[in-house]
Amino acid sequence: MLVVLAIIAMIMAISVPFTSGFGKGLRIKTTARAIAGIMNVARSNAVTFRKNYSVVFDVKKSQYWIEDEAKHVYEKKYFLPSSIKFEIKGNEEADPVTFENDRVTFNPSGAVEGVSGAVTFTDKQGGSRAISVTGATGKIIINNMPI
Repeated sequence: MLVVLAIIAMIMAISVPFTSGFGKGLRIKTTARAIAGIMNVARSNAVTFRKNYSVVFDVKKSQYWIEDEAKHVYEKKYFLPSSIKFEIKGNEEADPVTFENDRVTFNPSGAVEGVSGAVTFTDKQGGSRAISVTGATGKIIINNMPI
């Protein structure tokens, strides 16, 4: 029994270095998918209900949410994880949300009202992602940023 426990302990000790990097970058990837998902919901609502829906980004409070034309919040406001901030890596003074008025608005055709833009966020480990939206089509793209 002790030999079996010793073998299991050795296998676990050997495997720890290989699995320690597994979670690195997972939080920022999950956040990118969550924000892109919210954008897809807003775009889908705009097409389905035939009215404008916006995704609003509050950089200072690290929040984002969906609003309809009457500025009513759809469902709830979402917070970024505590280790992630809306910012451009290496340039904290730059605006991480390039959409006009820090909001991307989808019209009933699924396109973006106004010009194309992006939202950029960075985690404490230095990983960064940007989500861009093409104006004419409303296509949402998650971009990897260089580390």
